[in-house]
Amino acid sequence: MLALCLLAPWALPEAATAQSMTQVYPGPGTVLRLSETADVTRAPDEIQATLQFEAREATATGAQSSVNRAMTAALEAARGVPGVTVSTGGYRTYRQEDPVRWVASQSLSLRSGDPAKLLELVWTLQGRGLAVNGINYALTREATRAARQEAASLALDALRRRAEGVAEQLGMKVERIAEVQLETSEVGVPRPMMMQAASARAAAPPVAQAEDVVVPAMVQAVVVLAPR
Repeated sequence: MLALCLLAPWALPEAATAQSMTQVYPGPGTVLRLSETADVTRAPDEIQATLQFEAREATATGAQSSVNRAMTAALEAARGVPGVTVSTGGYRTYRQEDPVRWVASQSLSLRSGDPAKLLELVWTLQGRGLAVNGINYALTREATRAARQEAASLALDALRRRAEGVAEQLGMKVERIAEVQLETSEVGVPRPMMMQAASARAAAPPVAQAEDVVVPAMVQAVVVLAPR
């Protein structure tokens, strides 16, 4: 999408023209405002999974002890799989009425560049009573940063070509780029694949199909045009 605005200095009130030309864009010329967007598509290089263990007991201590044992065993299993990064999430305990019992839960997050290893681990943890909240593919920070830089470079190139084209149509030339603003949106990720809680080991590991990730960037610039 292209936003285009041409402002000739003589079209502004005298006071506004003097202030603008002195403080923002010194020197004579025509101000051209442009924006360009670009995006790049990348195959995900990481798979992520979130699991949760929940216990319901007559006492808070009993529920929490069950969660602690299950999470300790889950962490030990995850740390034994090369290439898998594991971390724990929120811990919650509350009293449930009718019938009265205590509920405790904690989440577990897994990340890996090897989908087969992670899904096999998820399968193992399902068999130990953990429920899968979601599985999704994503880009690592390094891949996201590189993709954003490429998208921004493409947008800048397109904006520069557009500015030169507009200048040529007006019989002018690009004198300089006075201001540049770069915006990058949140990188989209495929919708997580939701799983049902499993009380026993599933017959087969969960399946997750990767989807390409689109990384966008937008550039806005103020370009000063001058007569040829």
